Amino acid sequence: MLYSCSWPFYQIYSRMEPNYTAIINTCNLWRNFDDIQDSWESVQRIIDYYGDNQDEIVANAGPGHWNDPDMLIIGNFGLSYEQSKSQMAMWAIFAAPLLMSVDLRTIRPEYKAILQNRAVIAVNQDPLGLQGKRIYKDKGIEIWARPIMPLSGIHYSYAIAFLNRRTDGTPSEISVTLRELGLANPEGYSITDLFDGVHYGIVQPDKRFKVDVNPSGVVLVRCEVAKHGAAGARAPFRPTPTDRSFRNPFHNNNNLFNNFGG
Repeated sequence: MLYSCSWPFYQIYSRMEPNYTAIINTCNLWRNFDDIQDSWESVQRIIDYYGDNQDEIVANAGPGHWNDPDMLIIGNFGLSYEQSKSQMAMWAIFAAPLLMSVDLRTIRPEYKAILQNRAVIAVNQDPLGLQGKRIYKDKGIEIWARPIMPLSGIHYSYAIAFLNRRTDGTPSEISVTLRELGLANPEGYSITDLFDGVHYGIVQPDKRFKVDVNPSGVVLVRCEVAKHGAAGARAPFRPTPTDRSFRNPFHNNNNLFNNFGG
């Protein structure tokens, strides 16, 4: 049984400061923004809210207590196929409850496949329970990062979402090194595209990594820390329960994400 609260949103709407200590101790999930509508515009407003207010809300999420951006509208009428993947990816980055709103009797197979994507669900359900953050935003391109298991020493694995908010009709190429994203494990990272299933092998922190992202679409990759001697092999993902005593994975990222590309 889960306890869902709406009163944090009403407090915010009334210009009151929510007592998140009390909220976390009382609620499993809580709403803090408008109700979702069956449209891409509504999904984008929620994404903007979670990015613009991340410094206030991300720290409140953890195992057993989550920010709730509202339902998934995948398979209804308001989202395209690419936009549906974008919502699924972003809700995974948010560590958000995955509550479907579609009629399961009539959902089309391609949308059902998005909702049943085990690799994306594994990111959403990662045992660390840490909510991701927007680490780059410029000219319709956003990059979001969420720390996930497994860890290697001080280095986290990450789920990275490359989100294309542009509507110019052509895919956008995003080029970045992992180090520019704050991923500095000297052994590199084993990278897999979670929608296409493409495995890029072990990528070193200073090697440039490129993705093509469709308009209003997303590329969601899993970057697992590689261990010594793992070059050319894929490190298996074996999530294990853990406590929250690790360092803050975003503590030194304030100035890393403004100058990559090219």
